[in-house]
Amino acid sequence: MVAKFAGIGETLEKRSDNAITAVTGYFLLASGTILLTSNGTNHATMWPADALILALLLKNDRASWPAVLMAGWMANLLANAVTRDWAPGLIVYGGINMGQTLLAAVLICRTGRCDNLLADIGTVLRFVLYAGVIAPLLGALAGTLATALIFGEPVLSSFVRWYISNALGFLILTPFLMALFDGSYVRCFKERTPASRLEVIGLHALHIALTGTVFAQNVVPMLFLPVSTALILAFRLGRLGVIVGTLAIAIIGAAATYMGHGPVSLVRGGVEVQEFVFQFYIAVVLATTLPVAATVSSRAEALKNLAEREEALRLMMAHSPDGILSFDATGVCRWADGPLAAYLGVDAGAMIGKPLDALALRAPGLASRIIERKDALSDTPTIFEFSPVLRPHLTLEASLAAPQQNGSAVGTVVTLRDVTKRKAKEVAMRSKVHGDDLTGLLNRAGFRKKLRTALLDEGRPATLALVDVDCFRSINETYGHGVGDTVLAEIAKRLQAATRADDIVARMGGDEFAILLRCDLETAMRVCQRMVEAVRETSVVNDGVVSVLASISCGIAAYGGNMERDDVFDAADAALQEAKRRGRGGVRVAA
Repeated sequence: MVAKFAGIGETLEKRSDNAITAVTGYFLLASGTILLTSNGTNHATMWPADALILALLLKNDRASWPAVLMAGWMANLLANAVTRDWAPGLIVYGGINMGQTLLAAVLICRTGRCDNLLADIGTVLRFVLYAGVIAPLLGALAGTLATALIFGEPVLSSFVRWYISNALGFLILTPFLMALFDGSYVRCFKERTPASRLEVIGLHALHIALTGTVFAQNVVPMLFLPVSTALILAFRLGRLGVIVGTLAIAIIGAAATYMGHGPVSLVRGGVEVQEFVFQFYIAVVLATTLPVAATVSSRAEALKNLAEREEALRLMMAHSPDGILSFDATGVCRWADGPLAAYLGVDAGAMIGKPLDALALRAPGLASRIIERKDALSDTPTIFEFSPVLRPHLTLEASLAAPQQNGSAVGTVVTLRDVTKRKAKEVAMRSKVHGDDLTGLLNRAGFRKKLRTALLDEGRPATLALVDVDCFRSINETYGHGVGDTVLAEIAKRLQAATRADDIVARMGGDEFAILLRCDLETAMRVCQRMVEAVRETSVVNDGVVSVLASISCGIAAYGGNMERDDVFDAADAALQEAKRRGRGGVRVAA
């Protein structure tokens, strides 16, 4: 509850401050303008007071608008009453001024940004349309009628003076006051370096001095010079610089013109014509500088956003496990980031500016894929795995994408990810699927897969051996299944020890084993005989309590080019059965 009342009090205080600013500022601007640029009955040449009200409306929520508008109306009435001959109709002026200001504020807030009137070209055009055309145009119609009725002023000249003075007042002073209210000038100056602050002061001093020099003489009409320095302010300092620069031209030029000095005084036709020429000149200055300021402002904002995104991306990449490389169409690395030193053995910064040859030394497969991919127009990335030359223990996954511009590839972006652990898990899972838990050998599915691949290599001889443990059921019945499992594990070790590195040994199930021997039948016969002897010569279990002797029978068959896989299995199995019939513990070759 306390917080709620505190919030209400803060809101009321803010509205009170806005109202005081509106009354005080409006009265001073309005009365000063009338005294300097009006004869007491006609409209002022330039009317900046309404710009103060518009700036306050645009910078505050709509709940504050009634107080600001009422304060402006009161100040308008007071300024007119003090500076003009009193007439009851003066009260109408305030209503017209506040009406056109309210209309401008509503239109601006409804159709776009109202916090920065020079944010971009679109925002500037809307600001000029609503505050420089529509609102003052409607206000001029009403104001001209009121002036004709109150003071009997000519309609045409009255309309032109009202419209131009209010339009210029809105366009020149509103952006300045908004930046002043939100602290943009102070904040911008504080954020600059000492050298940059000196540049700001120097450029504004140069602009003011040049403008003052131009308007202090009426010999040479050098009105283009202030515009040139205003453009320099726009390019160097952005919207804040051009706002101040344009305001300086308006103030210095107006003061000089009304005092009969400056290039505008060279114009023939009297004071009214000179005032119109000066108004036209200020309009040209605005038409020249505002678009430039908007362009510079939008570009600066875009660059700021880009820098923020790049910094965010840099931080992400610095803490990301992924490495990234970007190559242009010629194969030169334009950007690199991430843990490339850990992946490729080269620092990210050292890769920038280097051709693909530098990458080929560390990852030749990756470099060749980039060359293949660089002209591709497909949106689908190319994904593959490789091991770098300097980090052979790693498995990296590379994703290659080709950015496109105008329908053609403009380079290649490479993303690298360490998948070493994932690959190890995949290998372990495959080993588990195709492995035998008891012996560590391949199981039936794993052996058949290996056999299918091996038999495709017709350039090497292949012989299949099928092995059974003799009388294995009696071992289980006599000693138990635990000892039986130990027997199978020991026999598996002896079979592997008796074979060569490129031979494939598997447990097919129960007490059955299969061996693919990459040799001819005669050599396979000797290897199998060695296996039989290795099992038979010593106990397969001997733990001091139990001693178990075992033997194996083996049938072998050579694989011929015209045989199917099942054919060689059938032949080896027939030879195995023959070995068992002949007394076990021996080797038989398929007929």
